[in-house]
Amino acid sequence: MRKKLIQLLFFPICIYTVGCKTNPDSNRNYADRSKVYKLHLAPVTGSQYYYDISNESEISVELNDKKTKSLSKSSAGVYYVMGKDSLGNTLVTITYDKLHVYSKKGDVETDADAANGLAAVNPLEKMLGSLKDTKMSATINSKGEIINIQGYKELEDKIFSELNFNDDATKAQARGMWENAVGNGIIKNNMEELFRIFPDSSVHIGDSWKLNSLQNGFTVKNIYKLKAINDDLALIESEGVISSDSSLTNSPGLGGIPAELKGDQQGEYEMETKTGMLVSAKLKASIKGTVTAGGGDVPITIETSVKINGKKLK
Repeated sequence: MRKKLIQLLFFPICIYTVGCKTNPDSNRNYADRSKVYKLHLAPVTGSQYYYDISNESEISVELNDKKTKSLSKSSAGVYYVMGKDSLGNTLVTITYDKLHVYSKKGDVETDADAANGLAAVNPLEKMLGSLKDTKMSATINSKGEIINIQGYKELEDKIFSELNFNDDATKAQARGMWENAVGNGIIKNNMEELFRIFPDSSVHIGDSWKLNSLQNGFTVKNIYKLKAINDDLALIESEGVISSDSSLTNSPGLGGIPAELKGDQQGEYEMETKTGMLVSAKLKASIKGTVTAGGGDVPITIETSVKINGKKLK
């Protein structure tokens, strides 16, 4: 049980962090509150966007009167070329031009940069090097829900067929690193943060809507609010609460550990009103509680943050 608890320090917990308190500049010209807006994903075919996305999480565990901290960071630069499929869904061509993953637990550090490419010794760094400049595509509906991602599984199979592992345990560990740092982290969760914030119907300024999600054993209940419209940008605020299920069933490295964790989150969103494409976001979450190990309750604190800066290239 204690071994599972310590594994927490090696797996960043990815939360769909939401929430926002926007303080608009009073000198700006805001839209009429009586107007109705349909916020949904509708990018112009052929348009191109570039996003800088950074994620950070710090986990503190107090075990036997000793506090241990771990830090995980990732940063990515990604190009999105927007299109449509035959069913009218948005088809996004994805190309990463930079990827960096860093973690620290005590004196043990891992630093992997895709810029070092396939010549790197670090297996994770080789994986990131393979992902860099590789084209993938994602299908997303008008609500911002990811229907599927094409090319990712093929890339994963290619990478692991080319890498030489001494034993099955090492290979399994490498797959776990890849799935958590890249598959669920850099690719899937970053896309969810960019697109999964739309209401089901048209809204006025000041209207709210709810979106719930389940991620890695955590339930997140969100309330979004259209704060203002300024110069064709929608300013959206949201508030959410986070709670774990009783045993973190789907949490990487922690499955089956009894837990009682709760938290909240805050952030800010700016979105193109006409296209639903995100311009920027700042998201934070704080989670506290206990996990059961060694016959006792162990205090744990998780702090996460996400920053997204985007620009339209074409």
